[in-house]
Amino acid sequence: MKRAIQLQDLSREHHDSLVLAKRLGEAVEDGSDEALLAAIEKVKHYYENELEVHFQHEERTIFAPIFKEYKEHIPLAGPLLKEHGAMRLLVPSLMLGNAKEGLAEFAYILKTHTRVEERELFPIIENLFTEEQLDAVLNFVPLD
Repeated sequence: MKRAIQLQDLSREHHDSLVLAKRLGEAVEDGSDEALLAAIEKVKHYYENELEVHFQHEERTIFAPIFKEYKEHIPLAGPLLKEHGAMRLLVPSLMLGNAKEGLAEFAYILKTHTRVEERELFPIIENLFTEEQLDAVLNFVPLD
């Protein structure tokens, strides 16, 4: 699907998220301590280096305008925002003792969340957001 240029970086990041979710599922299926520990480390590294910034990007440039100006789309955006919180809580709780369940849950949320954003949310904002709002998505600068 062709994306507005302002959303293309986020869409590429979504692709990376789907790849990670698939790899986490494979680690859970493998079930060995080595595979599970490697997957936990991968999630923690991904979260710290990419996912948290991605969440902040979406929250400040996509969800904030929806909650302010496009309230009719809160029923879609609200649950997605809650899933950001759920993933934030899951990451620090991942450990070998709960690895299969925790990784499986994280992978499931990440996969379904990403698909909803790509298939439902992004088409809406491409049609709804002003050029200025879309440019704000493109020109996002994370806080230090």
